[in-house]
Parts: sequence; C-alpha cells; structure tokens
Amino acid sequence: MVRAVVRQCSDEDGVGPFDAIAEVFALGRPTAVRPVTGGLSNEMWKLDTSTGAFAVKVMRAHTDEPGFRDNIETAHAIEAAAFRRGVPCPEPMLAAGGGCLAVVAGDLVRVHRWVEGRPVQPRAWLEQVGELTAQIHSVADPFDDVLDDEPWDVTRWAGLADHPDLPSALAHGLSRAAPRLAALEAATAAPAVTTLHASSHGDLDPKNTLSVGETLMALDWDAAGPRPVIREAASVALDWSNGPREFQRVITAYSRATGVALPAESWVLGGWVSALAGWLVHNTTTRPGDPIGREQTRLTCDRLLGLHTHLGSYVDALRAA
Repeated sequence: MVRAVVRQCSDEDGVGPFDAIAEVFALGRPTAVRPVTGGLSNEMWKLDTSTGAFAVKVMRAHTDEPGFRDNIETAHAIEAAAFRRGVPCPEPMLAAGGGCLAVVAGDLVRVHRWVEGRPVQPRAWLEQVGELTAQIHSVADPFDDVLDDEPWDVTRWAGLADHPDLPSALAHGLSRAAPRLAALEAATAAPAVTTLHASSHGDLDPKNTLSVGETLMALDWDAAGPRPVIREAASVALDWSNGPREFQRVITAYSRATGVALPAESWVLGGWVSALAGWLVHNTTTRPGDPIGREQTRLTCDRLLGLHTHLGSYVDALRAA
C-alpha cells in the first residue's frame, strides 16, 4: 500500500511504489515525497521528481463500485478538454495505457502536475467563481436533457435516524429534521423538466479551488459530468456565499458572462439540494461511527435546513440578479 512506504521513497536504492508511479506516469526520477492533508475521502501526496512536482491521489472511496473507473475516466476527458481550452486547472497526467488511472502496488492512483497556490477565502472570489463556472460551461456544446429528481418523503428521511451506530443526539436531530428535509426536496424538485445541460466540473466548491496569484483554479474534477447549467450555477453560488446577497453576486457574474438569466424559481436550487442530500445519506449510512462522517452528517443537515429556512430569500436573489 502506498501509505506504508512514505520513507522508502528517499532511500538510496529508490525502491518503492512512488518509483513505480513515476514510471507508469512518466514523471521522472522521484526525489522526495510528502503527504498532503485535507482530503475527506482519498489520500494525496506531493511527489517531487527530476522533472518537476506532481500531486498523486490514492483513490480510497467507492473504488469497488461498478463503473467507478469508467466514471473517473469520463470525468478526466471533461477535465482534459477544459485544460486544453484554457480553463485554469492543474494539468492531468496520463498513465502508460493512455488513461488517467493506474493500479500501482495494489492502489488505484491518478496524477496531476503540482500547482502552488493558496486556499481561497470565498467572499473574496464571488465574481471570479461565477465567471469560472461560465468558462467551464463554454468548453463543450450544450444540450437539452430531462431532470431526474427523485425526492424522498418524510418516512425515508426519518429512516436515516435508525442506524444503530449513530449517537443518540445525532439520530434525534435527523429525526426532527426529516419533515423539513422532505419539504425542501419537494419544493426544489422538478422531475421530467427539460433544461439546458453541459459537461462541467460538478463539485466546484471552495475546497476544490486554489488561488494562484490573481487566478482562481479549479481542482478535483472527479465528479465531472453532464450538469444542468442553471442548476450548477446556483449550486456554485450557494457553496461560495454566506447569504442571499453574496449568492446574488455569483449569479450576476455568471449571467453577465453567459447571457443566461436564471429563472426566479425554487427548482433552480434543486441540484444543490440533491447533491447535499446525497452527501448526507452517504455519511449517515456508510460512516456513522467515524468522527468525520458524524461531523459531515451534522454540518450537511444544518446547511440543508438553513436553505429551507431562507428559501424565499434565495428565490428573491435570483429575481434580482
């Protein structure tokens, strides 16, 4: 496993999985390696070689699920197209077989060229992230598709609280939240509605960006795929803002860059609701005994309830943008 050999990479003989990673991805001779903190689901390492520095991601989450590798390769194709079109993002490196993934020492890994940057302060980049979203949406031709919303009812939401490994206080909070979660999904769902889609990043929240000088750079394209463009613009605005006024600034920048006016209707926010609802279910059902899973369950539930409380104000912000 890559995790177990961090010290071996600096041995004089150079033996270790990082040498194999460097060979498979044609990165040059490894000279140093260190872990990078901050990932919620996967491991990241900075690998220095004779040709430069690279970010090595060791995939840990969902790797055994059917279609996982195909999904990542599809996401990579979108990312690579964006990179070629000048969207600011790290260069993805290809493995010897031509794909972005390779199995090395029993681990599934992918590699990007390392970029030195700083974590962003979201409210300092509101207009820029709206413009970046617009730039990503312009890479490929848009197309019409049908929304596939499947909102849960109160009974299904309440069932999350039944997991035996959940702390009682957290389970009680989920049970109490169930009616509001169901109401929020119902208010923002639009099943069978046809709307404009484009290939896009899919998870452009602040943790998946860096500021590099005056440039906002998009990282971690593993969730890339076709998205309803107005819903993704709204999702980005919700992730980057702290209230309706900041939300409106992101939407205004996006609309100015694209010429697309977002409807002042609650279903526009349904992509964000669906994504966070899925993240809430994932953490509650797959890692209820893990401290990070519990923290994410609590934080995600609070964010969804916050939108439920202020839904009308966000619709008003769409109208004013």
